[in-house]
Amino acid sequence: MTARQTSRARSAWLLAACAWAAASVTACASQNMPPGGPPDTAPPELLRVSPESGAVRQTPSAVTFRFDEVVSERPRGAPSLEGLVLISPSDGPPSVSWGRNQLTIRPRRGWRPNTAYSVTILPGLMDLRGNASKEQFRTVFATGDAIPDGIVRGAVFDWMAGKPAPGARIEATVGGDTLLRYSAAADTAGRFSLGSLPAGPYQLRAYIDQNSNGIRDTREAWDSVSLVLTDSTRRDLYMFVHDTLGARLADVSVTDGFTIRVRFDHGLRAALAAGQLTVMRMSDSTALRVTRIGPAAQADSAANKTKTARDDSLARADTSAKGRAALAKSDSGRALQVRDSIAKAQADTLRAARAPRDTVRRVPPPKLDRAIPVTEYVLTMEDSIAYEVQLRVSARAIEALNGPARNSDRFVRRSRPAPRDSTGGRRGGPPPSDPTTRRPPARDTTPARKPPPRDTLHLPVGARR
Repeated sequence: MTARQTSRARSAWLLAACAWAAASVTACASQNMPPGGPPDTAPPELLRVSPESGAVRQTPSAVTFRFDEVVSERPRGAPSLEGLVLISPSDGPPSVSWGRNQLTIRPRRGWRPNTAYSVTILPGLMDLRGNASKEQFRTVFATGDAIPDGIVRGAVFDWMAGKPAPGARIEATVGGDTLLRYSAAADTAGRFSLGSLPAGPYQLRAYIDQNSNGIRDTREAWDSVSLVLTDSTRRDLYMFVHDTLGARLADVSVTDGFTIRVRFDHGLRAALAAGQLTVMRMSDSTALRVTRIGPAAQADSAANKTKTARDDSLARADTSAKGRAALAKSDSGRALQVRDSIAKAQADTLRAARAPRDTVRRVPPPKLDRAIPVTEYVLTMEDSIAYEVQLRVSARAIEALNGPARNSDRFVRRSRPAPRDSTGGRRGGPPPSDPTTRRPPARDTTPARKPPPRDTLHLPVGARR
């Protein structure tokens, strides 16, 4: 066989092999499910956890959570999987290993003997499509013979905001041992349950972990309380930023001729007493008499009630008597109204009967048992405040929620209101943006040059007329 014949035979063999491979791929593809289908919107679900919750005398190398699908290494609401895991009690951050649909969790220094542990995965675990879980995954086991039944329940609040603090971290330390900490996290309503605690004295602390690093930073709000646990108890914590500098005046404004509004940079421990806020006119150092000092929220509430009553009175006065008479004088119109109201009531009844019943018991959110600390006050003056007069507002011996008493001063001036322009624009004329008031373009006063006389005879060049 020559070289050319060998090349042709090799080419024919390659073509036959490619045709066989294409036929095999087509046959295999025809046996698979067609692409498409409904999108996956379900978060990961827990299939198995080891050790199981309630187990005792366990010495595992690690706690394993297995899910029904592959989970993401980037959770929602935390910088890493470690920020989504709580081991209680613990003496440091946990060690979390990712294994597609499995998480392996262990403490840094191993499991202690005769200790009950609670391992929790907080909400935010996602699958590869971005579906995040809204529930916690937890297991409770003991390396000893029993699991203690001590529980601390309660709610945590952002005290200055006056609302619950979902996701806040709760820690309990035993006596003077601040290294070993029992940990939990508040749910979406701000409630928490810290269980499997042995009886004894505890220091309970809660803080708002703004950067989700598992550590209370300096400017994060927190609160703490001491308690002695026998079996179960309830404690609510009211968190705020603890500052050792005290409170000072942050802003002062003259709202009208007789009132001045002041705002402090921290919530105050108690209501202000007479003499703690003074106003002095700087031109002649005359003290202006303050007749009343009250929280700004009360003044705003009274003003809103007055405005609402005035608006309702104006609305009732603006109701047209002619329209009421036109509606009342027509029997057909009255009958039409009755018929429409009956039809609407029947439709509402039928819609309520067809609507699915909500069998879930809705628990109301926790409520504060303490008043929200006041930061703003309104001063009512005896005499009217003149325009363009500089005042000095002084605050003396102001006690914040935390820190020593502090003095501060602020200067304020009541500015004269800008005069109104009856034309609706700026002073001196209407606004230049109004196309109807623009000046017409200036006329060209330059005299026009006369054109040369036209030659109607069409004489040739150089010829005389």
